[in-house]
Amino acid sequence: MGRVDSNSGELSARAFSIQGCVGMLHQNKHVAREEGLKDLIEALEGFACADDHRYEQAVDRCFYFLHSGSAKERKDAYRAIGLYALTVGPKAEQTLLDRLFDLDRLAGMLPSSPSDAERAVAAIDCLAATTLACAKRSWEAERTLKATWEVIQQPGAASIPQVLAAAVSAWTVVLPAALFIEEDMTPFVLIGKLLRANDADVRMAGGHALAVCIELDILPRRPKIPWQYYHYHNYKLPEPEPDEKPALESRVAELAFGVNPARKKKAHDWETVLFRQIDDFLKKNEQQLEGLLTKKKQRPEESILHGGCVIKVSKWGKQVQLNFLKYYIGEGFYDHFRLNLPLFRDSFGLTRAAGGRAEREDLPAHEEKQLRKDRDRRKSKAVKRDLRDKMKQYDD
Repeated sequence: MGRVDSNSGELSARAFSIQGCVGMLHQNKHVAREEGLKDLIEALEGFACADDHRYEQAVDRCFYFLHSGSAKERKDAYRAIGLYALTVGPKAEQTLLDRLFDLDRLAGMLPSSPSDAERAVAAIDCLAATTLACAKRSWEAERTLKATWEVIQQPGAASIPQVLAAAVSAWTVVLPAALFIEEDMTPFVLIGKLLRANDADVRMAGGHALAVCIELDILPRRPKIPWQYYHYHNYKLPEPEPDEKPALESRVAELAFGVNPARKKKAHDWETVLFRQIDDFLKKNEQQLEGLLTKKKQRPEESILHGGCVIKVSKWGKQVQLNFLKYYIGEGFYDHFRLNLPLFRDSFGLTRAAGGRAEREDLPAHEEKQLRKDRDRRKSKAVKRDLRDKMKQYDD
């Protein structure tokens, strides 16, 4: 199947027909249905114009697959729904987010066995993407926050690193859009366990969660002195609660500057860079808090409008959300970034830099393809150079 046309942002009729796709999704043969889902996903990855009502019919069929399809059909259906949500946003009277919760809420995100992990990850990612696109009020984000937290607490999900990392990442992605977290959520107890996990993806998910929590002023618990101590002379202090912060800071420093020969070199390099950035952030945040407390000033914060409600946005929160979108959309990320203005411009306040693709859209196809190859080659070299420079910076 072809990719999106560079001028219109739509797939040509020769390459893709939404009417034909809907027909394939209603076939009795599962091979035809799977091919229809594949075509639908590729169209939505490239930001196809989804105003046609037949896209809604295709998505309705995807919801049908979620409770009666095979494991592969369910996995692909979750992906198609998430991409469709990012494409159209909260337009329907009953949003896709409501439909996901009405369908199964939690059951779809729990793996029935380790072999079911990919489908469970697809369900978790779908919920996170749909929440980013469709949550118009803070309580909708808080609902997703609670659902992903319950997945994290399930022993069956927590025992599979792939599912645990996806659930923690989804919780972190949605966190900036939620105004409150419930009292029974103890993120720093969880993060402390994540940072000591054997799987690198789980540790990095825990690191991102730690940075975003600190950035949003969700702080680790500190020992508290009961009020009775000040009012009753004979009151005996109970055993103090453990101070979570020093242990977290110590573990971040170990991951940032320690050496573990068991880790793969490439994964180790990226993980080291991440935790060194987090270590720097924690130290600067502590210095900033001490300075502001001394001067008795409020901590400054930046706000933007997201999905109809004002949320705090700063470096780590926005970075985690954008990294998630880049991972989730895949190859079509640039097409969404260029054409999906409600999501990237209105929600994230981002615009395309000058000298970008728009200035080359009138080039012949073979020249555009060569330019794209050159750009990808330069990008690959830049990423390697950036990683090398960061490692050198911290080693100096």
